[in-house]
Amino acid sequence: MSISEDRISHLAHRIYDRLWKDDLADFPDESRSLACIKEAVSSFFSVTEEVDAAVRKKLASYGQAKVPGSRDYEILYQKFYQEEMAKRKW
Repeated sequence: MSISEDRISHLAHRIYDRLWKDDLADFPDESRSLACIKEAVSSFFSVTEEVDAAVRKKLASYGQAKVPGSRDYEILYQKFYQEEMAKRKW
């Protein structure tokens, strides 16, 4: 799942606005702050794409026993996904 630059920008602005409105942070430089938030959001989605690919590859090695969409597949997917995210410290 690829996230567009527009979507990342939208999310960054929503995060920025919420932090400012809830008085959780003061930003001396709005453009620099938005750039940092965009980088963090992009990084997160990049990691989730890598993890998803790794988990799907791992599940594919299990053979026909695990069919995508089945309950067993979904349970193993979530388990492996959490393990991969933990390995990457997310």
